[in-house]
Amino acid sequence: MTIIGSSPYISGYANAGVAAGKSAATPSGGPSAQPGTAGTATAAVNVTLSAEAQAALKAQTDSRSTDSVVAQARVALDSLLKAARTSNALADGKPTIDLAGFDRRELFAVASGRGGKFAIEEQVVAALELKSRQADALSGPAASARATGDYAGLYQAALDRLDAAGAEEKATGQWARDRAALVEGRRQAIARPGVAPAGIDGDPVAAYLKDVGSVVANARTRDFGKVATDVRAVLDRQYALATGEGAARGPDTGDIDFARFDTRSLAAISLNRDGLFSDHEVAEAAGEIRTRDHQSVMSSYKDSASSTDASTFGKAMITRYATMSTEEREASGWTPELYDRMVALQDTREKLASLFSAGGGLASPGSMTLLDYLG
Repeated sequence: MTIIGSSPYISGYANAGVAAGKSAATPSGGPSAQPGTAGTATAAVNVTLSAEAQAALKAQTDSRSTDSVVAQARVALDSLLKAARTSNALADGKPTIDLAGFDRRELFAVASGRGGKFAIEEQVVAALELKSRQADALSGPAASARATGDYAGLYQAALDRLDAAGAEEKATGQWARDRAALVEGRRQAIARPGVAPAGIDGDPVAAYLKDVGSVVANARTRDFGKVATDVRAVLDRQYALATGEGAARGPDTGDIDFARFDTRSLAAISLNRDGLFSDHEVAEAAGEIRTRDHQSVMSSYKDSASSTDASTFGKAMITRYATMSTEEREASGWTPELYDRMVALQDTREKLASLFSAGGGLASPGSMTLLDYLG
């Protein structure tokens, strides 16, 4: 149980809990006890903070220096690697160690390569853990937003998580940009209840919603064949309801709206392992995957231009590979060969960019590369 002090991170239900505690201390229908009178009992009020509120309180009271955080993270990583009998935190794009025991400051120190103490593979694994924790924090509010239209609550949850960051993370330009985007998202959501905010550059919530999708439940973790079956049903319903000009009303023609589909669901269509989808659907899904891949690679490349760390682009690409399921890698053309070459060229931004075609996948000899496209 956490005792609440003066903190801006206390959620609304905390106040409700206090009010409930006061009501419970007064007998129904009886007079309130006056201070100093005999028989007066003081009700104890216990309030449980959310995980994000607890993290915010911890960040406020964490007096460790950055050097201490880095040193502790280094020792902990060495211990985990030794226990796993490996010297590499990644193997074939998969983490070999679990960083669940690291707090947010430690994870950020590793993910950002503080002090030059952490290998790029360790940075990637820490970034994956941070992303996983963000997904855990937003999954409930996102489900509520889809069901009730409460996008303001979703953006507030994202802001609460962002504000729970440590001093090092808050000092970055990315933190400031993310916060500005979330504040704007919350403003839009309050102004237009039930409508998802739109047109916000670098919106972390919009990126999260696109990543997880909203039409197939647990698409990233369920059996791939069952995902394909659900996708087939969703597409058929979508065709039946389609009204826009040029919109697909059947599997063989028209523009298919994939806006609410996650990439693994798209991979189920593109790979078409069970023969559930038409040639048109397969081609449309493959095109959507290429578009998303290209946008992600190009965005990471441009973002890395302002970094003084030569490995920024390499880290982003290796992290992207590690977040993909086996099926997503196959559908996108992100092969083990590409992964090995990314690792080998991780510190050379221009050479690494030459591996990618304009479509985001592995470039073939003589094809237009990402550098050609951007130049």
